Amino acid sequence: MSIAKAIHHPFASSLLPLPASGFILNVQADSELPPALRAFTCVTGFKPAHDTLTKAGFRVVQELPEGDWQAGLCMMTKHKAESLASIARAWAALPVGGLLVCCGDNDTGVTSLMKAVKDTFGEVESLSKYHARTFWLRKGDRPAPAILADWQAGGAVRPVAATGFTAGPGMHGWNKIDTGSRLLAAQFPGAIRGRVADLGAGWGYLSAELLRAAPGRITGLDLYEADAASLAAAAVNVAPLAGETVLKYHWADVTAGLPRGRFDWVITNPPFHAGKATDVTLGTQFITRAAEALGSGGTMLLVANKHLPYEAVVEKHFKSRRTVAEADGFKVIEGKR
Repeated sequence: MSIAKAIHHPFASSLLPLPASGFILNVQADSELPPALRAFTCVTGFKPAHDTLTKAGFRVVQELPEGDWQAGLCMMTKHKAESLASIARAWAALPVGGLLVCCGDNDTGVTSLMKAVKDTFGEVESLSKYHARTFWLRKGDRPAPAILADWQAGGAVRPVAATGFTAGPGMHGWNKIDTGSRLLAAQFPGAIRGRVADLGAGWGYLSAELLRAAPGRITGLDLYEADAASLAAAAVNVAPLAGETVLKYHWADVTAGLPRGRFDWVITNPPFHAGKATDVTLGTQFITRAAEALGSGGTMLLVANKHLPYEAVVEKHFKSRRTVAEADGFKVIEGKR
């Protein structure tokens, strides 16, 4: 991943001395951090990244702990509010003299983020490498600029008036109802009952709509989500609707496997991007895992963009397949075991 190489480049090229301790925010699964950064604590709520980095020998945590940090490395995301909140969080964690290094892909607005930092703190040093920009500065002894509180608040999880749910920047579709998910939810009234799994549950929209559509018919609902913050928001959104339904929340990488034969129904709007690129293998892996998780006679309902070629893999793993709805560039596919 370009920003993993780029954020290490100032150290690798001796522009900056490599600190003995530090942290790295917003590390993704494909970051391929160099071994030279193993002394740094990686902070990520994304389960595939957590598992990959742990196997590579890094210390990985979900939340930034207190520590005697010499440096904070921030990987910028495509969500400006999330990135600014990360910068504010890193700045607060650093002592006077601590080094802040930020890096973002050139296609995700890193230039505007660097300008915001420069306007707030003064001059920064920077370089462009690996289709990314890295910039850095040291923390001075003046009081923290007031705007940092606004940056923190802007990245916070909060009630969203447009949806009626709780979510926050960085979560998929955090401030709107995804069109595909809305189409899938429209298929819920009917036969869905028993124990259900929501794969890639996000902040819980599909699970919430399922509980509204099938009150009393869902005995158990298991939400599987790779992003810890989204899963926490899902608990806020879903729990008030549960009634007698037993809810379980799983911080999990669905592609790594699920319990076999446990569920009567699976609902899913699987991801199809790895970074910026379309990756249909994510969807095909979700379909494969859904088939494994369903008992005999179980049913999967999946929504996807119409152009994604999932029909063949559904036919491979399910006894029958049919398209139950199409609208607005999306399709809902039913697979029966």
